[in-house]
Amino acid sequence: MDSELMYLGSYVLDRFEEGFAVLENTNTLENITIPPTELPKSRAGDSLYWKNGEWHVDHAETKARAERIRQQFARIKARVR
Repeated sequence: MDSELMYLGSYVLDRFEEGFAVLENTNTLENITIPPTELPKSRAGDSLYWKNGEWHVDHAETKARAERIRQQFARIKARVR
């Protein structure tokens, strides 16, 4: 399978587990595991995409996603009060 098709879509670095990076596809919610050496410098929560045979961090999407999560928590917190 062409690797460009295999990694179609965007992913979030969910966690590191048992020596592997666990990525979650943001569309299908399926997880894949890859050696962390295949990733650029990244951390849990970073948005990633595959292009030209390499993983890349999508810094703008990582920031936007973190803001959406922050807003969701603020709304939940406001309802609990």
